[in-house]
Amino acid sequence: MGKRFDRGGDPSGAPRKRVKVVHEAPTSEDIHTSRQLRQLLIFDQDPARARHGLQSFKLYLDELLAAENKDSDRVRILKDYLDSEKPAEDDESPVYLPDIMQIWSHAGQSGNDNLMSAVPVVLALILKLLSQSLEMIPHGLGICRTLLQKRQQELISRNLSADKGKAFIISPTLRLLREAVVFDGGAIAMPMFRARSSMLKSLARNMGIVHIGDEAEDVKRPSPRTNALLFFLSAIRYLHADAKKELLAQRDIVSALTRDVKQDLPYVLKELLKGLRAHILMDDNLPREAKSHLLNTSTLTRISSLYQYRLDTLLEDEPTIADMAHEFLLTACTNPSCGVLRQDSGFYPRETDPNAAVATTVDESGLESIVWTNKFTNEVPVRNWTLSNFLPNLRPWSNVKQSELIIAIFKVAPELVANYFINNKSFTFEPKLSATWIGYAAFLFNTVTLDIPDNFCRASSFPGLPPPTSVVIDNIIPLPLSQKVLMRCLTIKSNMIAFFATRILVVAIEKLNVAIKLHQDQSHSNRALWEEAARRLVDEFCRRSPGIKEMINSYRSIPENDLLHREAASRLLRLCYEVLPEVALSAKFDVSSFLDTALGRLSKKELDDSRDFGLGLKELENLLAIAGYSPGMRWFGVTETQSLSPLILLLKVCVEAPEGVSLDTVRRELDDVATAHQLVPNRGGHPGLLPLIEALQTTHRSFPDHLTQIWPFVDNCLTRCANTPVKYVEKLEEIIQEVVEKTSEDVRGAAVSPLILAMLEQLPFIAKKAGDKAVLKALAQFLPAFLGLSVTAGESFPVLTLIFSKMVVHLPDSKGKLSKAGVSKRLEFKYNSWPRTTTSTSVDMAARQGEILTTELTISPEALERMLEVPDNLKAENSALMRWASKTADELIDEGYATSLIALLASEHASIRKEALVSILKAAAKIKQSEYDEKEQVWLLLSELAETARDSINDGPLPSPIVAFASHALNVLRDPLHGLYPKANTFLTRGPFWKLDKLPLVDEILSDEPNVGDSFYTQFSWMLVYLIDGLRTARDFELYHKKRAKGPLLERILAQAANTHMRLPLRTQLLRLLFRATAIEGGSTTLMTRLSIMNWLEEMKAVCTDISEAAVYDALRRRIWETCDQERVKVWSKGEGMCVLDQK
Repeated sequence: MGKRFDRGGDPSGAPRKRVKVVHEAPTSEDIHTSRQLRQLLIFDQDPARARHGLQSFKLYLDELLAAENKDSDRVRILKDYLDSEKPAEDDESPVYLPDIMQIWSHAGQSGNDNLMSAVPVVLALILKLLSQSLEMIPHGLGICRTLLQKRQQELISRNLSADKGKAFIISPTLRLLREAVVFDGGAIAMPMFRARSSMLKSLARNMGIVHIGDEAEDVKRPSPRTNALLFFLSAIRYLHADAKKELLAQRDIVSALTRDVKQDLPYVLKELLKGLRAHILMDDNLPREAKSHLLNTSTLTRISSLYQYRLDTLLEDEPTIADMAHEFLLTACTNPSCGVLRQDSGFYPRETDPNAAVATTVDESGLESIVWTNKFTNEVPVRNWTLSNFLPNLRPWSNVKQSELIIAIFKVAPELVANYFINNKSFTFEPKLSATWIGYAAFLFNTVTLDIPDNFCRASSFPGLPPPTSVVIDNIIPLPLSQKVLMRCLTIKSNMIAFFATRILVVAIEKLNVAIKLHQDQSHSNRALWEEAARRLVDEFCRRSPGIKEMINSYRSIPENDLLHREAASRLLRLCYEVLPEVALSAKFDVSSFLDTALGRLSKKELDDSRDFGLGLKELENLLAIAGYSPGMRWFGVTETQSLSPLILLLKVCVEAPEGVSLDTVRRELDDVATAHQLVPNRGGHPGLLPLIEALQTTHRSFPDHLTQIWPFVDNCLTRCANTPVKYVEKLEEIIQEVVEKTSEDVRGAAVSPLILAMLEQLPFIAKKAGDKAVLKALAQFLPAFLGLSVTAGESFPVLTLIFSKMVVHLPDSKGKLSKAGVSKRLEFKYNSWPRTTTSTSVDMAARQGEILTTELTISPEALERMLEVPDNLKAENSALMRWASKTADELIDEGYATSLIALLASEHASIRKEALVSILKAAAKIKQSEYDEKEQVWLLLSELAETARDSINDGPLPSPIVAFASHALNVLRDPLHGLYPKANTFLTRGPFWKLDKLPLVDEILSDEPNVGDSFYTQFSWMLVYLIDGLRTARDFELYHKKRAKGPLLERILAQAANTHMRLPLRTQLLRLLFRATAIEGGSTTLMTRLSIMNWLEEMKAVCTDISEAAVYDALRRRIWETCDQERVKVWSKGEGMCVLDQK
């Protein structure tokens, strides 16, 4: 390569350097006249002079805008200048401010950035100033229209697309566009939108040019993003719906709008949230599809990040950014018109058709015939997919507002509950006392408290098919609340964690009860499917919830002073007894000790605060309700810790309760106990123990010290009366006879409380004791009031007068005042509302009560059928013979395939019965060879059933009660905790086959003591269900009324209804059994002639206190009469058959 020669250069030899660009501050001068202003702004190619004029004009405009009171002379200068610059009226393309526009154009040609920035600054200030004066509006509109001309559009486009580093050019241009779009109420907003190729040039990019630096963004020098956001918000304020729709369709702008919201200034975010809410969300003219372009998952997630916004300045009476973001998201996610929320189908997922061919395709296999019934355990497809994708980005355990947002979304879109917890398993409910765990517990509690949709969907009536059980149970007790986790929560030492778990279980069982009632609604077209779904729902709930033993142990471990927790735990146990009686009665729970403690706490007035007393009373009410389900409750007799019986302690709580505390539940329980133990007359209209309570309250307020002396006496009388009620009934007959002999009054059938007779009996013993003068003095005040109030309540005045005359002999009555006063007939209830009567007995009151019960409510035959009819559960499809072969042992037992095979033994076709018998033997062998936990018991059951059916399989169907017993016993053997599990196993070990003329396990249930705790009613309920299923033919009915050593079976069952502890569900089951009997040929006739069923129904109605239940008894009596052989009944009743009904 040749030698290079120097071709010249700096003679000094200094190294070459890049030319340094220096931005000199523009010069300016004060403006005094319009002529001076015109001269300053006249076009000049010299950039320095042009910049000098623009800077002078800018400072002049700043001065005018900053002044509170505008100087008229200074304003006149601007007006004169604008008038001089106004184009001719006949100009086709008028250009306002031509010199400024020419300077801008020349700057664009020469690439002078300073002038490119200065001109938009001046124009923006002019428009801002002109918008404040109506007189100058035409000049402003002219300037705005000039900006829409082609040359100005090109300049604006060039400014907006400048390099990102030239914010000093981009920001003024965006401010200019904002002033133009809002000028004169958006007069040129639409023309500007039509020129969007220039006006909206690089808007999305400019929204991404944020402030850079360690210091916060200066409010006086906002970044391009801030100006771009304000311009966008101003535009959507004045654009009409079609233009907004097109603007929102540009994804880049919509995405950039919220991409950097966490870095925006507080005032900008407030404008953003207000503008989007007012002009997008709440714009009714804007279609939902357009709104949905803005409110996508990304936008919602970015706005939700403002819950943790750190730059907010807290000012009084102003909402925070987090509050405004919360309100925005609430509106966007819960208002269907905003485009995010879609109409769902409640608990029916997206891929289901709840009304698909209900009547024709659903066979005897039940829910298994519905293809989607078990499809949604791991995935729930939803219609609200945007919300489904958005919800996982929220953190409800760390932010209360985020929790409120999710709950609000769940409320309007119930389909999302199951979907949310299936897809979000990152946070578990493992007990750990921390703020995070408490937040998550509160969120789960609020989720469980959500209401179940009416009819499980949005329709006005129930669909044909029930919703998937997995979806319903996920809404009742969400997936994080597993049995293992809840058991740990209840057994952990932390009372706070146990309390949270208890409260969640309380609302979950309440919600389960609502769901069960919806499943059992009488309007369902296919009740068998809905009832099966209800049973599955209960089974699934029991799998997820802790056992009753864990709940009882948790209640035992609660400290005595933690009243709120004790009330919640007692309510949980009460709900278990009411909603899940089979589960509750499977464990032994002696409520007496808990009731004793609660009564002692209240009666000793350990709770000074009325609120604490209210909580203690609530706990007591729950325990009383539990005691009502336990026939072993000991109401009378002292305990180890109390000197008075539980009933007296309950009376004491009722009498000494503070003012304003509701005692209705306690009084009802007192009346129930008194009626059950024959302490008061068992007649309609009698107020029970109300006269005693009123008399004790009167004594408590007048003579507080006397009450201490009275309690042991009343306790002794109550205990004796409850132990030997017949004794006092006979004593009453003697006194009535004595009244008749002395007064000749007809008081036969008079009503008097046996308790009063017990007091009469015990009073002489008190009088004989020398140290009981204080007691006698107290009784002298108490007994007249008690007897007088008893007369007011309707008891016989002559009988009570004679009784009192016998009492006075033993009372301190030295001056004869008591004997002279006698029993008052004019006492009134002061502390308890009870209507005063004028009759001497309660016979007329009972008659009137009976008249009310018979006239106020009538049930039609169709309603009675919907209420009491039970589907035939032994009707199985022949396809069961094929389906069972491919199933495992667990599936055979748990999913009902073995039950279907058993039901086929009652088929009318011999070939079907034979094939079912062979299949049962094969299934038994398959189960015995499996790893199923209860395989031996199930194999024994199936083998004995097959051996029983073997000899009679050719003669006809196996008796339905035998088939029904085998079907229901199979479910008992599945659950070792079932109350009948010991008895069922004992029965199976007695012999290799069963007697066909004897109903299995019935004698054992009716005669023997329960093996597990107080589980009699659980066993009785199970027996009724299997007897109802087993009553299908006249041959079956013979087994029910056949004479036996202990009496006909049906007669023994009906006798159980006299038990006062039997609740309405069991009484309803009895009525269903009778209703099933009326559907059998000759069944009604047999009921009337062999069992005197009409008298039984009449007696049940007489003691009934519920009008609706009494109406059911009347309706059933009418049905029996209408379906019986009336001629035969007339002969049997000797012509009085028509008198069995009350003629109306």
